[in-house]
Amino acid sequence: MRLLLAAALVCSSSALAEDSAADISRKSREKGALNLVGLTAELKLVTTTSDGKVKEQQLTSSSRTIGGRSHALARFSAPAGVAGVAVLTVEGAKGEGDDVSLYLPKLKRVRKVARSDRGKAFMDTDFAYADIASNGASDDDVTRVADEKVEGRDCFVLKGKGDDASAYGGVTLFIDQQTFVPMRVDYQDKAGKPLKRYRTLKLKAFKERVIAADAVMENLQTGSKTQLQVLKLEDSALGDDAFTEQALERG
Repeated sequence: MRLLLAAALVCSSSALAEDSAADISRKSREKGALNLVGLTAELKLVTTTSDGKVKEQQLTSSSRTIGGRSHALARFSAPAGVAGVAVLTVEGAKGEGDDVSLYLPKLKRVRKVARSDRGKAFMDTDFAYADIASNGASDDDVTRVADEKVEGRDCFVLKGKGDDASAYGGVTLFIDQQTFVPMRVDYQDKAGKPLKRYRTLKLKAFKERVIAADAVMENLQTGSKTQLQVLKLEDSALGDDAFTEQALERG
């Protein structure tokens, strides 16, 4: 048994060594902050501004792979001012940006989020619309550099340019070698200056998966930060038809 286990570990290590930068980026994106493929999570977002003002929001987030592309649905439940707001993000075809649709219950209609706006704040938090289903870089435009240890865990390190739909000029990803969960992401603005930093604060096992149960996005230029906590996690019961603009309007 020990020999079999040792052999399995050697094979696993060899497989990791053979992963390309694009493979590592893709696997990491599938386990990103708001992209829980096949799962539904109840989340809490707590945003603290540089002057100490605190705002708390709650939402559910679900994700599903349909036709080979990731579909992510976020629906807010609190506070009352944002209850019912929903965001649907559909992964773009190869070489294309994600398609983002926003439902505003006060207007009772769905509107597209323009590509030029996808680098803007998501619901007044330190996350951007482009962060919802992306790690900020194109999978095919990253390079692997020397591995590092982050939060006590061995990490792959990838560097890439910001994708066209984000406000980022550069992105550095620190990806846990065992789980492919991003442990840290450093973002630069278009001028190359440090802009934001995402950190995974706590990992949590769910069945055969490991997710970021507690994470924070810090804006290094404004001093604000948004903490994201997973309150509840379960297998998603939503079908393909839930990830459409028509479903957004139905609530």
